[in-house]
Amino acid sequence: MISPVFDYRESGTSLLQYVATLPSYVATVRGAKGPVKRTDLADVEAYARGEFLTDLVKGKVDKEATTRLADKVATLTGIDQTVSRRLGGRFGITEFSRELDRNNGEVTGLYDASVRGFDPYPDFGSPGFGDPSGETRRAPRTSAAVDLLTRKLNWRPDGSYELSNAAVTRAWDFGAGPPQSLFELRQILATDPKMKVLVGHGLFDLVTPYFRSQLVLDQLPAFASGPRVKLTVYPGGLMFYSRDASRQAFRAEVEAMMKPAAK
Repeated sequence: MISPVFDYRESGTSLLQYVATLPSYVATVRGAKGPVKRTDLADVEAYARGEFLTDLVKGKVDKEATTRLADKVATLTGIDQTVSRRLGGRFGITEFSRELDRNNGEVTGLYDASVRGFDPYPDFGSPGFGDPSGETRRAPRTSAAVDLLTRKLNWRPDGSYELSNAAVTRAWDFGAGPPQSLFELRQILATDPKMKVLVGHGLFDLVTPYFRSQLVLDQLPAFASGPRVKLTVYPGGLMFYSRDASRQAFRAEVEAMMKPAAK
């Protein structure tokens, strides 16, 4: 099981970042109105890998294509058309987070876009807010981690525990490129014909959008296609399994994958 295939933050240099995040943007909008499943996003996925990508590749030099793209994104997300046209329909995750509900002074979470919070600096030209799906949960998650280490595991290291320690993050050495597992995944699938892979994602996760993994998995050789490799998507953010229904559905998928095939 791998969740997700990639764990990255786009630098803004790849056009595919906009293709990858658009379905999650629309899932966030539709999810605010009622329950939403991946099957409800079939129209958006088809648009993202079709007309959207075609107009995107044409570049901003093609004003007709850019306007068409921007207006379609505005319609799908409900973001002000003027804003969408100014950005050429190209919303990074921070821009989407801020613009989606700007009229109410709220921003959406990045790790879970179904979570909203107030923008502390709504009049600033550049974003000045923390992730509402992360900052508000930092204290309880830290307490839970410390409790697990000290009380259940009886491990009391020196120093204090800091969730998502920035110093540790800066010290990571990813080598020549961003962290990814695709190379190893191809090697294992080619070496072990019995190997199965289940990739799990949350619909509202903007940091590691599910559609990016779908685009990547679609490029695997035929021997690694379904049912050996399967992508499953559930309501929720990066940690979709914190929702009871999503966790239970994910568990059922895992159990089904691990059962021996009927002879």
